[in-house]
Amino acid sequence: MKNNKLTIKKILNNNVVSATRNFQEVIVVGLGIGFQKRAGQSVNPDKIEKIFELQRDDYYKMLSLAQEVNEDIFKTTYNIIKKCEDHFKITIDNHAYLVLIDHINFTLERIKSGYIIRNLLFEDLRIMYPEELKMALAILNDVNEAFDCELPDEEAGFLVMHIINGMNPELNNQSNLLTNTILDSLNIVRDHYLFALKPEDISTQRIMVHIKLLCQRIISNTQVDFKEKILYNVFEDFKEAYTCSVEIQKFLEKRFNKNINQQELVYLTIHLNRLEMVYHQ
Repeated sequence: MKNNKLTIKKILNNNVVSATRNFQEVIVVGLGIGFQKRAGQSVNPDKIEKIFELQRDDYYKMLSLAQEVNEDIFKTTYNIIKKCEDHFKITIDNHAYLVLIDHINFTLERIKSGYIIRNLLFEDLRIMYPEELKMALAILNDVNEAFDCELPDEEAGFLVMHIINGMNPELNNQSNLLTNTILDSLNIVRDHYLFALKPEDISTQRIMVHIKLLCQRIISNTQVDFKEKILYNVFEDFKEAYTCSVEIQKFLEKRFNKNINQQELVYLTIHLNRLEMVYHQ
């Protein structure tokens, strides 16, 4: 039977300790969990709020973060992320906690010097990741309130990227690549059909979401494949949409260095044909 007892290895601050469990090193967070404690003592299980089981590199990053970041900033930021995670019912992995705390700490330092970075993808993210952006904006609002600052809404665009990665570990921190790929794919659609894609139009939002999900399936090797008869007549009936689909297919295959199966091509063609019909009405 495994021993689940946590033994303190190092006190990082009053609310964070490094500990070992079954020879595995972990980071443990909890109010007062390190107060008046020392290495070798057991972690009080009643005070544990979260246990970070991290890859070796992330473990040492979290170790440094807990020691370098102001204790109040670390604990407050952690609590904000946890509260929003629970409220929006969006589960993110331990790595996302690490990068979100690090990013927010850096942002607070940056804003003091008056240095603001514009996020030009904010409106696109609002369409592509509406629920994730709501969570990011809630985090941002709580950070502003907790630290009496005025971080602009655009800053939530950067937080969204970390949230997306935390929800989909299989994306391997590729949210920037994913977002740019979606926008590049939409440019192919625009140039092929020679009509403007209006972000506020539901038809534009539908094709954007479809391409987003397609890219996620390509990255995570979970392409649609029902082992059913492929509707090749779609390619014949929707020739213009099929031609555009092939252009996008070639682009995505080159971008991700992976093949896209025929079933996915069918669905992409159907979605593009719907878009085509809307704009040709």
